[in-house]
Amino acid sequence: MFERFTTDARDVVIGAQQEARELRHRWIGTEHVLLALLTTPDAPGVATLTRLGVTQERGREAVVAVAVAGDGAALGEEDTEALKAFGIDLGEVRRRAEETFGEGALDAPLESGRGKRFGVFRRGKQGDGGPGHLPFAPRAKKALELSLREALARKDHSIGTQHILLGLLRSDDQQTLAVFDRLGIQPRAVREQVLTDLRDAA
Repeated sequence: MFERFTTDARDVVIGAQQEARELRHRWIGTEHVLLALLTTPDAPGVATLTRLGVTQERGREAVVAVAVAGDGAALGEEDTEALKAFGIDLGEVRRRAEETFGEGALDAPLESGRGKRFGVFRRGKQGDGGPGHLPFAPRAKKALELSLREALARKDHSIGTQHILLGLLRSDDQQTLAVFDRLGIQPRAVREQVLTDLRDAA
């Protein structure tokens, strides 16, 4: 599928990994893809978000707020509530870990291979960018697959930034919807505006 991506779209996929690293996340999610898209405010599709006042700065604030909310947002509210039923408070787990090991102790990426000693994984230095590859979360993979469907539906021969954005706007997972909500984005309405802008620009 990636051979069909335009150079700009490939840059978004690469940029998403960088965004995840900068936020010290251990996976690449739809939120990181969105942040990478927002680095090109005039790109097809993204220009609609720019016109609606969605900037990379606002995007980053929304992503951080959603990640911090409840300290269990990465698992989702249902998982967090299920763990609470067993007496496990993720916020308290995070607080104690950071009290013992330092701020962001649970966020730093794990080192691979030689970092495993005595059954314990060492963590890379915070913000070191680490050489390891970050995996795409299932929701990000789904959004990228939807971008291919968007290109096919529009009879476009390649996948561009507009298709990636349209794929993100079709996402229905809690994390993505929470970020959109923070940004004041109603996915269905914004999707229609993106499509209108693309038609007008053609």
